[in-house]
Amino acid sequence: MASTSDSTPVNAAVKQLLRNPEGNLEAISETADLFKALATPSRLKMLLVLAHGEATVTRIVESTELSQPLVSQHLKFLRGLHLVGVNRIGREAYYSLKDDHVAHIILDALAHTVEGHEH
Repeated sequence: MASTSDSTPVNAAVKQLLRNPEGNLEAISETADLFKALATPSRLKMLLVLAHGEATVTRIVESTELSQPLVSQHLKFLRGLHLVGVNRIGREAYYSLKDDHVAHIILDALAHTVEGHEH
């Protein structure tokens, strides 16, 4: 098993899950859903935009070069998983990551990929 000493500290809830995975199937299922959300380049690009701060659909479309309907569809999916939140001000909707952990997961994975290509 990978050591956690050089990574994010493992809290008590995660330690309990590691000791008893069968008793924590809901948490495991939700974690699998997180990885499904990160499994498409389109959603990864969108989440990277949001890692820099909140953004409108227009800004996400411009930054990712994805179509507006596709961005809206992915935002709905990400909101359903509680990864992205929306703040409406007047007629404008500003999307943001609900949790910085998601950005850290993406950045760690990108670092792993980039470092792997350098060797």
